Amino acid sequence: MKKHYLAIAVLALALGMTACSSKKAEETTAAQTTEAETTTAAETTTAAAASESDQDEDYFYGYVKELTDQIVTVEDDEGKQVKFTYADAEFSDDRKLGVGDEVEVTFYGELSDGENKAVFIDIVTSAAEEAEEAAAEEEDPVTNGTIEKVDGKTMTVKTEDGTYTFDTSIAQQVTKGGIKAGVEAEITYYGDPEDEEEPAMATRIVTEDASDSADADIYMLTGKVLQVNSNTVVLETSDAEKSIFTFVGEDGMFDSLKEGDTATVSYEGTLTGRTITATGLQ
Repeated sequence: MKKHYLAIAVLALALGMTACSSKKAEETTAAQTTEAETTTAAETTTAAAASESDQDEDYFYGYVKELTDQIVTVEDDEGKQVKFTYADAEFSDDRKLGVGDEVEVTFYGELSDGENKAVFIDIVTSAAEEAEEAAAEEEDPVTNGTIEKVDGKTMTVKTEDGTYTFDTSIAQQVTKGGIKAGVEAEITYYGDPEDEEEPAMATRIVTEDASDSADADIYMLTGKVLQVNSNTVVLETSDAEKSIFTFVGEDGMFDSLKEGDTATVSYEGTLTGRTITATGLQ
């Protein structure tokens, strides 16, 4: 009977050792597999990097024609279009890529008819920024500040950028309490506010108490009619330079005017353009 128990104990020990060996073998195999996979992935990445570095670096210049989340289509001056994936590309600055941008794309190897991988994109000019600048040029500059002094046809205003004097001889005045010292105002102008010899010309002054009025949304200029026809009028203003402004509107807009009349024309855009778009006759 003791021999029988001993045999059973030996058999149990043998089975335990077999199971333990099997488990260790499985763990070793799994570890070797993981290590092999990691090594293979690393080798693949290294091989890809080496493959890229072995190829010549090249550039493609043009303008962004189409844009998706992953692919940009660039067209050169001759009309050739090339697609680039740019998810991993570096950019020259923080500006967002957009349709119409002027770009130079760096890539490796030769261009294919399919998708090419961009490694660097230099945004030479931004279409969005150019549009913003063009829009800004179509309107006269505006500043806000506190009126410090009103002296005849000049006004001194303290702004965040400094204290400036404006010529107010032709300025449209939108106010309830008047243009006077201590009042907050918005001044539309043209010229250089920092020019002390020739003050910038204020074309519109809107005081804070009238900023919500209907007139605050209208731009107007008053002057003497020098020339007029059905859709065009030339006004001479009362400033020292006797400035002349040409307005163009719809046919028949100025039929009621004649030379020598004093007229007030509402307009949009900038007063510094060759012609100004007239929106009405006041």
